[in-house]
This record gives sequence, structure tokens and C-alpha cells, in this order.
Amino acid sequence: FVPAIGDRDLVWKDCRQFFPQPPPAWRHWLLDQGSLTEALVSFSQGQFAVQVVSESWWQGTSPYLIRLLGPWLASQRMWSRKVILKGHGRPWVLAHTLVPQVSLMGKLGAVKKLRNQPLGAFLFSHPGLRRSKLDITFLNDSWGRCSLFELDWRPILVAEFFLPELVCSNP
Repeated sequence: FVPAIGDRDLVWKDCRQFFPQPPPAWRHWLLDQGSLTEALVSFSQGQFAVQVVSESWWQGTSPYLIRLLGPWLASQRMWSRKVILKGHGRPWVLAHTLVPQVSLMGKLGAVKKLRNQPLGAFLFSHPGLRRSKLDITFLNDSWGRCSLFELDWRPILVAEFFLPELVCSNP
């Protein structure tokens, strides 16, 4: 089960608004501004893989999506990609990506063709990539983060839920 960004049960907030704060081991992963793919490849000593759970068109909305994207973009049909990021064959991160249909008309259209290739490697290969917002949430026994990225002024939302297996592991 990969949680959805717009799930109404998720409460996304700026990290400074959370009380209690995430433990330090979780904050390391939650607040890192670099490429998660690069960090996981390094942490797993190259034993990294992407397992696609689902890819499909999605349409719906939530207060969180409206807050991030505005009502017009939040109500658009979006490309949804759910994956499991694995290190040493073990699930480490559950990830959900939403790309508004209008964003697919630019470079982000390549997201639909990634298959089992990591999104982070694609995104961070573009020097014009901007992360304009990062929020966190707590779900069951793990923490997640949601980033609003922009590439050529076109938004893409990426949520990553870090599993205890990653935070507690030694590669």
C-alpha cells in the first residue's frame, strides 16, 4: 500500500509546525534537500531498485492539493505514479508522484515513460529544477514528506514515506 498525496487522512505541515518533532534519525531523511535517489543509491552501496506499483490517470482533489496547486491545477487530471524504493531488496521508501496534465506537455512528459527508472535521477538531472515547498506528515509508524517541484515553471508533486527499515538499517 502506497499512501496518496491527496489522502484526506494525511495532515501535511511544515516541519517547524510539528509537535513533537520527528526524531533526529527521521529528520535526516525528511529534510534533506538533495536527490533522494542519489542518497539511497549511496546508502545501499548501489543495491537500489525501483518497483512500480501503479501508473495511471487520477482525478480528484483535496484541501492540501488546492493549497499547493490552486483550484484550477488541483482539479486537473493528473498522472499518478506509485513506487517502492528498495535497498538491498528491502522496501525502504513508498513514493507517490502526481503530475498535472498541463505539466506533461513539457519536459515532465518523460515521467510517463520512466517505468522502473528512478524519478529523482530524472528530476535532478535538470539544472532548472526548483523545490518550492516541503511538508511532512506522520502515518502509522513512519514519517513522510511531500515536495512541490517546478521544472520550467510546471509543477510536479512528490511524496516519499520513509519506512522504519530504512531509518533503522545499516547498509
